[in-house]
Amino acid sequence: MIESDRLRRFLFEDAPLRGHWVRLSKSWIEARQHQTLNAPAQALLGESLAAVALISASLKFKGTLTLQLLGSTGAVSMLVAQATDERALRGMAQMAEDETPRGTGFSDQINGGRLVVSVEQGDGVAPWQGIVPLNGNSLAECLGHYFEVSEQLPTVVVLAANDEHAAGLLLQKLPAPQREGEAAAASAQDVWEEATALLGTLGADELLALGSGELLHRLFNAHDLRLFDAEPVHFACRCNRERVASLLRGLGQAEVDSILAEQGSVTVTCEFCQQPYSFDAVDSAQLFLPGSAEGNSSIN
Repeated sequence: MIESDRLRRFLFEDAPLRGHWVRLSKSWIEARQHQTLNAPAQALLGESLAAVALISASLKFKGTLTLQLLGSTGAVSMLVAQATDERALRGMAQMAEDETPRGTGFSDQINGGRLVVSVEQGDGVAPWQGIVPLNGNSLAECLGHYFEVSEQLPTVVVLAANDEHAAGLLLQKLPAPQREGEAAAASAQDVWEEATALLGTLGADELLALGSGELLHRLFNAHDLRLFDAEPVHFACRCNRERVASLLRGLGQAEVDSILAEQGSVTVTCEFCQQPYSFDAVDSAQLFLPGSAEGNSSIN
């Protein structure tokens, strides 16, 4: 049985290389079911969810990691994918308002802009953020550039998505211990070049169809790999009524009263899961009673 909604880590025993593999099924379908996207944009969202799962496994944090594609003048004007340290995923994409006919390639969906990776841990820990231009012919290529610039780690990423699955493979070359000398460093570089060349032969259909064991054996059977236990991955949205209430407090009573006068109630809909939260006049008045919590700029 092929693994689904699972993430696995692996190491090369003979070289300072590590990798992560992920395959989404139910979590991918649940994440996109409330969104109306064309096929290329939907595939990009699937790749982004696989990517954020891989990135979350490559970093040590406790909280939420967010990947954003911002400022594009292509068909996808904005995309957000998030993963927690517990591998809870969610994501959303917004299409450009104009209806100019566009192609199906990555450059048609994402034209310019920037890739932003941020980590929020709370508990007084300062948020962290890395930003690079969206220069590349695929999201995977842009992520490789991000790791090279922001993490100084040679990284190759392969991503794919269709209607049923989203999958990804990330491989990184870690710094070789200096005590091992130049010969060991040269050997590690040879293994890295061989491994990245093999990854270049991996097609989207194979990545989507094969389980971790079969796929890694197909690619790297000449090397001794240590494959770690699988981690479950799932879809989950963090929106709730309390967060929406905090958002409305942040707008201020005058703005909320204005919306009530015009519409009779205030309704906020989560962009990730399309869950609506409605506040009538009584609900809204209670938001601004003495002792209410301070406002927050996001329901998520």
